[in-house]
Amino acid sequence: MTPYPPFPEDELRASAPANSEAHETIDALRTELTAERPNPQTIRKHVEHLSRWDDLVATLERWYLDSRTQAFIAELTAAGL
Repeated sequence: MTPYPPFPEDELRASAPANSEAHETIDALRTELTAERPNPQTIRKHVEHLSRWDDLVATLERWYLDSRTQAFIAELTAAGL
């Protein structure tokens, strides 16, 4: 499977508002990424949810739109996982 660039968890947490919803979503995304069979739709859902916070958008998009992340998502989708 294509490796994706390091998930910027620390940077996202530092920029996230103190509300637990943002931090819970970061946790959920990290958990999905490290699952034995990551679900690409769930990953997209978490990314879309995190995009609601303006302070997270630039970091999140830099990671998510990276060609390595997109190749990883494409492989998951093609594999039907």
